[in-house]
Amino acid sequence: MSRFTLSAKDKAEVLRIVEALPVEEREHVAEEVDDWMKKHHVNPLMMAAQVMLSQHCSQAAISVLDSNDDWHIKFDEVLRDLLVFAGECDRSVNILVNKVA
Repeated sequence: MSRFTLSAKDKAEVLRIVEALPVEEREHVAEEVDDWMKKHHVNPLMMAAQVMLSQHCSQAAISVLDSNDDWHIKFDEVLRDLLVFAGECDRSVNILVNKVA
């Protein structure tokens, strides 16, 4: 993984590339994300929410959140969407870099 900074113009170009990715490429990214999520059963977003909430709520209230399946499902949906978008951006950055090189 190389480290470099994208300009605002480059970021906009990456987003254009994301939108233009072929359906097969997007499906492949989604499959990779689904495989990752099957292997990793702990959602880091739920853990982060619990840490943040511990600063504002009682431990009892947080335990109610942790036992609520609806919230786990919502956090799983957000995590999947985030990972798919990040995967598509990663592929698009590679396309941009290879186009420039």
